[in-house]
Amino acid sequence: MTLLTTLMAVTTLVAGSPGTGVAQADPAVDVVTRRFLRAGNTLVDGFCRVPFRFLTPGAGGDGVYRVDVAVADSSGTVLYESGWSQSVEGGLLEIAGASTVEHFAFSVRGGRYTLTVSLTDSVSGNVERTAIDLTSLGRETVASDLLASGRMRRASAEGAEPGPGEIQKGSFFFSASTRPVLTPRNADLFYYVELYSAEDMTATLKAAIVTEDGTLITGAAPERVAIGGGGGVVARSLSLAGLPEGDYYLRVTAELDGQTVVREGPFSMAGFETDAHIAQAVTAPRSDWFAELTEERLDSLHSPTVYLQEASERGLYEDLSLEGKRNYLRAFWERRDPTPETDANEYRDAYYALFAEANRRFRESGAGNIPGWRTDRGRIFLKRGEPEDVLRRPVSGNTPPYEVWKYSRPRLLKYVFLDLTGLGNYQLIYTDDRFEPSRADWREQLGPQAVEDVLRF
Repeated sequence: MTLLTTLMAVTTLVAGSPGTGVAQADPAVDVVTRRFLRAGNTLVDGFCRVPFRFLTPGAGGDGVYRVDVAVADSSGTVLYESGWSQSVEGGLLEIAGASTVEHFAFSVRGGRYTLTVSLTDSVSGNVERTAIDLTSLGRETVASDLLASGRMRRASAEGAEPGPGEIQKGSFFFSASTRPVLTPRNADLFYYVELYSAEDMTATLKAAIVTEDGTLITGAAPERVAIGGGGGVVARSLSLAGLPEGDYYLRVTAELDGQTVVREGPFSMAGFETDAHIAQAVTAPRSDWFAELTEERLDSLHSPTVYLQEASERGLYEDLSLEGKRNYLRAFWERRDPTPETDANEYRDAYYALFAEANRRFRESGAGNIPGWRTDRGRIFLKRGEPEDVLRRPVSGNTPPYEVWKYSRPRLLKYVFLDLTGLGNYQLIYTDDRFEPSRADWREQLGPQAVEDVLRF
C-alpha cells in the first residue's frame, strides 16, 4: 500500500469539469449541517468540503491546510471551538476539481447559534471563512434533518468501526459529504432520517428526486414504517442508474403524529469523467517519500514515530539539519521495511495510515484541542492497531460513557477508556498492559455495575 493509496482512502474526489453537473462557483467554504435530537438537545453533524484548488503546494509538492470551527450563541459568546490540520498528497493537488470532506460534531441546547468554519492554507497563509446560522430542533420535532450519502453499510455486516472518511449513525456507516456525487459506476444514493414519537405509531414515507427548481424527476411508492415509542430510524437506498448529469435534491416526505414534514438533501450526478479522474488519482506515481519535503512536513512525519522509537533512536532528530532529518526518517523506516527488495515499505505505509485514521477518529475538542494521535485512544491505536473487539457503553446509569478495547496478540490485553468530560474526550483509566498506566481509583470512576461489565467482557 502506497502513501497515495492511503490518502485516497480518506479523500472524496469531486471532479468539477464542465458538463459534470457539479457546481463550479464554490462558496468560500462549503459547509453543510445536519441536526438530530439527543436527550432534549440538538446534536449537529457538520461537513466542510476542502477544495484542493485552494491549496498551494509546498516545497515537497504536498499541501497542508487547517480547519477551525467555532459555535457562538445569540449573544456572541463562543460555546465550542475546535481546530486541526491535515496534509494532502501532492499528486491529488493535480486532479481537477478534487476535494476532501472534513467532519465535526457538537451539541447545543435550545436557541439560535452561529457556526463559523475557517480554512487556512498553511503554505500561503490564505484564509477562507463561512458563517451560517443554526437553530436547534424543538422538543416537538418529529423528524431529524436528512443525511444523504453516496455510500452506506451496516456495522454488523462489515465491522464495528467506521472506515476512512465515514461517520456512524446508529448501526450504519455513511461516507461523509456536503453534497454526494454519484457516477455511472456508483449510482446508488443512500439516505438516513430519524423519526421521533413518544408512542408506537406507523409513519408514511415517500422519497422523490427533484431538480433544483422543484421539478419532479422520479419518485418511489409510499412506504409505511412502524415507529416504536421513543422513535426510530429509516435508512434506505435508491438506484439512480441512468439519471442524466446534473444537480438534484432528494426529497423525503414523512407523515406521522398528525404532521407532514419534508426533508431534503442535495446531490449531483456526474459523468464518466469523474470515474476517470478518480482512477488517475489512484494510479498516480510517487517516488521518494522524503526528497524535497519541507522541514514542517518532515517534522509532522517524525512526530508519530515516538511510539516506535527504540532507545538508540531517541533524542537525535530535533537537532539535525534539514537533510539530516530526511536521512534520519529514511533510515528509520528502512530498518522496519519488511520487503527491502521492493520499492514499497508496507509497514511504514500502514503506520501512517493508522496515524491518519487516529487523527480522524480520536481528535479531542475543547480548550486542549488534542490531535487524535496524541490522545490515549490514539496512542493505543498506533501501538496496537485496530482492536479485535470493542465494548461501547455510551450511557450506563450514572457512569459516564466508556469503551473497552480488547486484543489477543501478543497476549490478551484490555484497555478501558472513560469519557470524564462528556464531550467525547476519553482517557485511559485501566489496563493490564504493564507499559501503560492505570488509575488507582478506576473502579470508583466506573462504578460497580460498569466494573462488572468490564471484567466480564
